[in-house]
Amino acid sequence: MGQPNTVRGLLDVASTWLQEQGVDEARLNTECLLAHVLGCRRLDLYLDIDRPLDEAERAQFRGLMVTRGKRVPLAYILGSRGFMGHDFLVAPGVLIPRPETEHLVQVGRDALAGLEAPRFADVGTGSGCVALSLLALVPEATAIGVDVSPEALELAERNRAQHPAGERLTLVRGSLLDEVEAGSLNLVLSNPPYITPSEHHLLAPEVKDHEPPLALFDEEGLPLTERLVGQAAQALAPGGTLALETGFDKAQLVAGFLRAAGFSDVRAVPDYAEIERVVVGRRPGPAT
Repeated sequence: MGQPNTVRGLLDVASTWLQEQGVDEARLNTECLLAHVLGCRRLDLYLDIDRPLDEAERAQFRGLMVTRGKRVPLAYILGSRGFMGHDFLVAPGVLIPRPETEHLVQVGRDALAGLEAPRFADVGTGSGCVALSLLALVPEATAIGVDVSPEALELAERNRAQHPAGERLTLVRGSLLDEVEAGSLNLVLSNPPYITPSEHHLLAPEVKDHEPPLALFDEEGLPLTERLVGQAAQALAPGGTLALETGFDKAQLVAGFLRAAGFSDVRAVPDYAEIERVVVGRRPGPAT
């Protein structure tokens, strides 16, 4: 990467090197990493573009760049990721929040609108970003966040402790909805594993080599999602809503699971790229 020692020189040389490693948005990644080292905003880099870095700063930056060049996700290096206007701690062992998952939260908000003291479950809560973001939007709601992974629950607890809505979230270790009382929920949300083994080769190295397989992969035909749909039909109160994020070509398969389990008003909600991303259905009966 050469021997530049100013912000300008480091940004130019390092971003070119990172692009050569196959990293998408190499300039943005470089800016984020340099701003992290200097403890400033990305904008501040350009406000003091000719600032020299001392040897300790350059060494730290080089180390982070090498790590990113090995395709370790940027969010894992920085230790946090923005989602729905909040910053959440992330680490290896939990799925990194993605913009398309914001649609899951928005569907959940609409499903809870007008209900008095609603209760919902976020299944496979990971970092807790979905549950905490929805609780922030619906102040009268309470939630349980379920995950089978102790590493994920440990991180979710850290996010819960520092989030304004965290006191309304209870974290539970368990498989899907095994620990949830029948008829006790108004909403079930989940971003379950939906990548199949035959799709493994399509994933970027950041995903397939670093994000947790437990949160990414189901078998062909999505049996885990099908099981979750059946459990949700029991856990939801009459009129309750099930909302599931799924893959770019799997919405109709998941919609079939919901219909087979007796859900009505089944529909698919597109994401920002117009991909059918969230499948929604309602348990028959009046909302409670």
